[in-house]
Amino acid sequence: MSRQLKIAFVSGHRGWWRNQRLAAKYLRMRLEGIVYPDVYCLAFMLSDDVEFLAEGEEVAAGKYDLILAELQGSETQLRYLEKLVRARNSAVAVIPGPPEILSRDLTHDKLRMVKHILRAAAQVWAYSPELKVFCDGLVGSERAIVIPWPYDLSLTQRLGRCDESRLPDRYSVFVQLPLRFHDVTQNHPFVLKSVLLDVWDTLPSAVRDRLCFHTCVYTEQDRQQYYSSGFADGLPFVLEPRRSYRSFLRFLGQCQGVVNLTTGSILGRVTFLSAALGCAGIFSKNSEFNRRIYSDACVDLFDIVRLRELLDRMFSGIAKGVTDNTLLPSCEALAEVGDFRENQRRLRVICERISGRDDRSHDRRPEVSPETFRISETSNNA
Repeated sequence: MSRQLKIAFVSGHRGWWRNQRLAAKYLRMRLEGIVYPDVYCLAFMLSDDVEFLAEGEEVAAGKYDLILAELQGSETQLRYLEKLVRARNSAVAVIPGPPEILSRDLTHDKLRMVKHILRAAAQVWAYSPELKVFCDGLVGSERAIVIPWPYDLSLTQRLGRCDESRLPDRYSVFVQLPLRFHDVTQNHPFVLKSVLLDVWDTLPSAVRDRLCFHTCVYTEQDRQQYYSSGFADGLPFVLEPRRSYRSFLRFLGQCQGVVNLTTGSILGRVTFLSAALGCAGIFSKNSEFNRRIYSDACVDLFDIVRLRELLDRMFSGIAKGVTDNTLLPSCEALAEVGDFRENQRRLRVICERISGRDDRSHDRRPEVSPETFRISETSNNA
């Protein structure tokens, strides 16, 4: 492609001010030269010329080369996306969210709209093979394309680099990002706590005196249940405040371990960030991405025996000042998924199929520098 594509991203906001705040946040992050593995950054992998569309905003024919939108369960959003794909004023590529989120509020009318959008969109982009299977099965045909994500290994490592002279003299393990007590995405925190308590009791007092667990929540309901349920009783838990992306990376880079057990079909961004920063990790086996990066340290959510074994390895390593190789990421897999330029090239090739452009045309296209990209702060879809 010899020119910049004109791309719009449906923000999901109906109000003008909220839409402008989102655009301003991304402009600020762009000026800071930061890339976040965020759904919005998919648009900036393709072009610098990106606008945010408020939900319901009219789109003139030919104004955009491509419109991107997450596909969620909101009725107003579904009606707007259905209107866009029917109008055919611009090619529309939809990115479905996790099946659990998309499915939980479905009605007969919403299901009809979802199936029509998936069938009529120019492309359907899936962040994982599991999500592709769900989308293809929903419409009964091969529609979804598994896309690369805006992972950037070298930039992540640079942002998360710690000054070793200022490292705290305590051991830190991040547990569950985020901690969920309810809804379809709950990660059954008291199952994990049971195993943590068992392993905690076996640790030498010198280690327990220096070891601290950190977690975070996204919703006020989870915050209330964190305190009212007594989850932190008996263990040295710290509920972390919301952090900017750069601050979060620096904090994560200081952790000796990360434990993140999730339900449902997840993207695996926490897995990537943990691996990029060299953290010992224990992750749920429900994600192909997790299995690829931490192949020896994945566990089924309710496999208590295996979880206890892995936690023993993590805490034993912390006590000895070494990391068990079982808990380390695959450097080869990490380098592959974190190759930003290759991810960018592959996404452009996928995008070129929409208009039937020659796949080789990306070789003649000016590069979009990673320094021009923007990020959001830690998002719910971890």
